Amino acid sequence: MNDPRARVFSCHRSYERAVRGDDAREERGTSRARVPLDSRRGLMSEIPIVIGLLYGFDGSAHWINHVLIDRYVLGVSKPGDAYDPSKYSLTRKYAVLWAFLTVFTYALYFTLCPLSYYLSFQRRDKDGKNKAKFTGREGKDQVRNEIYTSVWSIAVMTAMTAPFELMVEAGWTKLYWDVKDYGWLYLCVTPFLFLIFSDTCIYWIHRGLHHRSVYAPIHKLHHKYKDTTPFSAYAFHPLDGWLQGCPYHIFIFLFPMHHLSYFIALGIVGLWTINIHDRVSMKIPYVNCAAHHTIHHTMFNYNYGQYFTFWDKIGGSYRNPHMYPPYAAENPSLKKAE
Repeated sequence: MNDPRARVFSCHRSYERAVRGDDAREERGTSRARVPLDSRRGLMSEIPIVIGLLYGFDGSAHWINHVLIDRYVLGVSKPGDAYDPSKYSLTRKYAVLWAFLTVFTYALYFTLCPLSYYLSFQRRDKDGKNKAKFTGREGKDQVRNEIYTSVWSIAVMTAMTAPFELMVEAGWTKLYWDVKDYGWLYLCVTPFLFLIFSDTCIYWIHRGLHHRSVYAPIHKLHHKYKDTTPFSAYAFHPLDGWLQGCPYHIFIFLFPMHHLSYFIALGIVGLWTINIHDRVSMKIPYVNCAAHHTIHHTMFNYNYGQYFTFWDKIGGSYRNPHMYPPYAAENPSLKKAE
């Protein structure tokens, strides 16, 4: 059952059957209900919409349209009304999806970026140093400029991304909702396939964006500062960010993926984007951590990968970040050589 409308209607039918069962039990005097039947009917009609939130961005858009806008903004529906997504125009669906994506991304950005900045950039140890080894050498306006760029860029990028989610809602992708369709093994393997596919695509897209013909008009904005901060994560030209985000959405046209896995994966993508710009790095073999991306910004033509390092190693663009500033002093082999 891949049609989202069918899924929601199916939920309604299930709960309607449950209510009819309660009716029969009340008639027999065996009902255990503690609330009036009319109230339960209202609750039953709302539950499928709440469940819709678990269906990702399209499910969230259904809830926003049916409950938030129809009831509380327009006043054209009430609790218990049947839900019919086909009555909404394409323009309204697009506007709601764009608004949801924008607010969702702003919430992520303005919650996690300040927290990461405080923990790694502003908080000092006993020697007066911050965890990120950030000196602020590129000007006191850096963070303000990155926030300004991110705010308008996010609004445009989500407008460019919303059509993908409209196609999800229309059932044009290979998203599925029943784990039994492909089994638990495939469900567990899919996130790794998602990462490998997107990392492969992003490596070549990112490397292409460094070509002289497109670097200045599109990608240079993201390289305005060599010393990145968490606020750099979305400081892109909108076309740049959209191009590097396309593989995540293209994946579900090519490979089946559980709807909840997809929803969670996109959230993790946002977290990772912030993480690789905070300069505080873990040392995980074959994983493109913050140190790798820091070297990309300081040395320009290296470490294009997003999640892994294997394409950089294959493509000759890999540099071990712990052999270069600001991480070189932590490299035991360099200390030994001295």
